Amino acid sequence: MKKFLLAALLFPAFYGCATSPDVTAWKMAREVNTPAAYEDYIRRYPKGDNVKEARALTEQAKTEQIRKAGSVAECVQAMKASSDPKIAAIAADSAFEAAKKEVTVEPLYSFLENFKGHPGAPEIRRRIEQIEFESAEKDASPSAIGYFLLRHPDSHLSARARELHAEKTYRQVKGWGSPYGYKAYLAMFPDSRYAAEIRGLVPMEAPQPQAAPTGTGTTLAAAVEKSPSLKRHACALELSQSIRKNPGGADSIRYKLLELEKGSSGAGLPEACSSVALRGRRGAEGALAEALQALSAAEEYRKELAGKWEASRQREEMVKTAIAASTSVANDLETAELSEEVLGAGPLGRLDTGGEKGSVSARKALERFQEAEKLVRANKEAIKGMLVETEALYRPLQLYAISSVEVR
Repeated sequence: MKKFLLAALLFPAFYGCATSPDVTAWKMAREVNTPAAYEDYIRRYPKGDNVKEARALTEQAKTEQIRKAGSVAECVQAMKASSDPKIAAIAADSAFEAAKKEVTVEPLYSFLENFKGHPGAPEIRRRIEQIEFESAEKDASPSAIGYFLLRHPDSHLSARARELHAEKTYRQVKGWGSPYGYKAYLAMFPDSRYAAEIRGLVPMEAPQPQAAPTGTGTTLAAAVEKSPSLKRHACALELSQSIRKNPGGADSIRYKLLELEKGSSGAGLPEACSSVALRGRRGAEGALAEALQALSAAEEYRKELAGKWEASRQREEMVKTAIAASTSVANDLETAELSEEVLGAGPLGRLDTGGEKGSVSARKALERFQEAEKLVRANKEAIKGMLVETEALYRPLQLYAISSVEVR
């Protein structure tokens, strides 16, 4: 009887200490308090007592997580991970707040792509425009401000951007000192405040544009196909033209132009540029044909020199490796020979049997490799000089060709 009473008294105590796996998992989920923890609980206990609350807390935790997001990328990820329109709306608002703090344009373009129609989109577009203008303004190259004008042809900053483009190009062509650079400048900025000065620098004997010779279109098409720079320029003109024609869909096109600007010369072009065709600007066709021929020759020579430079670089690396190995061998042999002289017998035996010491031969080999290294370096310097000279011809030709064409 006493045992029965003791068991009856202890049973509630033991029962109260015991918890089911469901309850334990729920307590852990509450402590972690993340969407993943609540979703894991629901997955493991779909008929558990706390499933309803878990679902509610999942949405609440997701909402809080999105509202605390510090970047557009986090908001985009949250939006794509849920099919709930409420979550998407919260993600869009949080992305807008994050976008206003971004200092680069890529996240801003991402906002416009993923949250189309958001009331904050016009403000983000203005922010993109301002950031891109300030970046191009600081860049010494005229290319950056030129791309800004292609991306934002109707910007309220266009007038100032055109002034900067003319100023930066003026400094560039003056540095080149090439007639082709001067002619390109006059074609691009005929009314610039620097135009009169540049006209005075064009040699009188420089060939003037003639009527278009037969086959100019074919020549231009072939040149564009062979020239990465002309092909990229044609693509940029096409995309800019699309922005003018389709302002409503300009965000994605502007981003393509940004990628085109930042991409390497060998990067692939957007699909929208697959069928772009150029034509010579009126009045420039004759001189353009001459420039295209010279440009093609310059580009081929650049490729040839680039190949020679790479071959010289590889030879230099091989010679450096040989010098390091020869130095090590010579040092090891000298150590062995010294051991032989001091102890009477070295680890390599009699190293001078029948001729000069091994270390002497190794030192001679090392000297030959060092002489080879000097020759390779001299060759590299010569190639570098030729590359510099070629660039001095190529860049003005490239600008002249670009200034003389337009999209058909």
